[in-house]
Amino acid sequence: MKKNLTKVMAMGMVMTILAGTTAFANDTMLIAANPNADKTIESVQAEAEASMYLTQNGTVASIEASETEGVSIVTMDNEMGGLRFAVASNTIIVDRATGSYVTVNELTEGMAVSVVYDMNSPMGMSLPPFLGNVAAVVANADAGSVTVGKFDKDLTDMKNMLQLNIGDETSIQNMQGSRIRLSAEDVKGQDALVFYDFTTRSIPAQTTPSFVLILGEQAAPAVSVPLRETAEANGFSVKWQGKAKPILLEKDGVSMQLMLDDATFKVNGVEDEAAFATELKDGVMFVSSEIFE
Repeated sequence: MKKNLTKVMAMGMVMTILAGTTAFANDTMLIAANPNADKTIESVQAEAEASMYLTQNGTVASIEASETEGVSIVTMDNEMGGLRFAVASNTIIVDRATGSYVTVNELTEGMAVSVVYDMNSPMGMSLPPFLGNVAAVVANADAGSVTVGKFDKDLTDMKNMLQLNIGDETSIQNMQGSRIRLSAEDVKGQDALVFYDFTTRSIPAQTTPSFVLILGEQAAPAVSVPLRETAEANGFSVKWQGKAKPILLEKDGVSMQLMLDDATFKVNGVEDEAAFATELKDGVMFVSSEIFE
């Protein structure tokens, strides 16, 4: 829950930076705010229909600390007139070259980046325009192919341009930082940021992506929930082994261990800490909801 509250508070601080007149980043405002835009209104509309998310590519021109602690302002140059956007300490930044998460301190001037944002994000009317609400940033975006789209039940994007063949080595993540392994089923019907290298010469082109980030809302704050009821609703079996031994939850190769009166837990042997300790109340075991995210 601490991580989630930090994210919410940081975003709130980012939004306070927005001063003066703002607009939403819809098709008309994108063109109006960028007089040198190389996208037509029709092309932006088509992109919006395919996904709730828009992207802009460019190179980092500068990175400055804002008046809000923990927030940096990145200025990006591109053929659309550029963009300024806020990056909090916990904004999702993924390195295209390595597929790993990085921090704003690892962005450098001249680096190719791709910015992903909700089409309804408020955008300042300055030149270059200021965007406060950023879903994700891709560092070293020129290291390979990057796309954002909404993928249907066949994992084909809504423009019928790209079909995903999820492989064993594909890393699938979400905005919540899920601890449970995600699968191709979780990508279906979702907007996603995708890294890939090679495609077939077909329509749609097919590819095995190296990285998929499912875009969407941040996780809700953790709450205390009944363990057995919640676990079984999420497909887990629950095994009580006594007060001195861990409670064992299992599902599709995922093994989770919880200890009574302890906030720490393990997922496939990797230890983490929940917002609330596992506790027994009136004969019912309660646990922090975030362990099921």
